[in-house]
Amino acid sequence: MAAGKSIFGKAVGFAAGLLGAGSAQAAVTPAKAPDVATPTTPTDAEVEAELSSLRLVVRDAGYAARRNRILAERGAQPDDAIFATPYATGLELIVVADSAQSGRPWMLRDFARVQLTPDEVMTRARRQVLALLPPLPTAEKLVGNVVALPKADYLASLMLADGWDDLDEALDGHMRVVVPADDLLMAIDAREADLRTQLPAFVRAKFDDANRAISPLIYRRQNGAWVAVE
Repeated sequence: MAAGKSIFGKAVGFAAGLLGAGSAQAAVTPAKAPDVATPTTPTDAEVEAELSSLRLVVRDAGYAARRNRILAERGAQPDDAIFATPYATGLELIVVADSAQSGRPWMLRDFARVQLTPDEVMTRARRQVLALLPPLPTAEKLVGNVVALPKADYLASLMLADGWDDLDEALDGHMRVVVPADDLLMAIDAREADLRTQLPAFVRAKFDDANRAISPLIYRRQNGAWVAVE
C-alpha cells in the first residue's frame, strides 16, 4: 500500500480531524458501556405505597397460565411467573398492583421482595378491593328479583365479600350469582323455573360479548364457598 498507510488508517485520521481529536487512536476508542443500575432494596415507604395499591382480583381459570406461557417464550425466569391460586370452578385469584395507568399482576418474586407470604398479601388485597366495590344487595331487594350490581373496576371481586351466605339463606338456598364479565355481576332469585331455564343462554351471550370475560357458569353457595351449578 502506498506510503505504508492503509485506507482504514487514512479514514481514521480524517475522522480524528473532524472531531478535533489529538490522534487517530482517540477517534476509535470504543464508547464506554452505560452503567447498569444495581438493584436496591425498596424503602419501607416504597413497600407501603405498593402494598396500598394491591387488589385481589377474580379472573377466569387459566388466565395466569396463558400469560405465563407468553412470559416464558420471552425468556422470563421461573420467579417471574404471575401468581395465581384457584378460587372456584372456572375461576382463579390473582393479585394486581393498581395504578392510574394500568394494573400489574404480581409475580412470585414480588412476595420475596416485600418479605410477605401470599396469604398475608391476599388478605390485604382482598380488604382493599372490597373497599372500592358497591355493597351487596339487601335480602329485601333480591327476593323475587334479578339484581345487577353497579359497574365498577374489579366488580367480579365482589364474590369475595362476606354476606353471600345470609342472602342465600334468605332465598332458601336458591340464590344464584353470575359473573360473565369483569364489570358485570348479577345476583338472582332463581326459584322461578322459567328463569332457571333461560339463565344459561343469557350468561353465555354476555360472556361471549365481554371485553374481559370471566365465566359462563352459574354459581351457588355451598358450605360457605362458590360452586358451579350442574
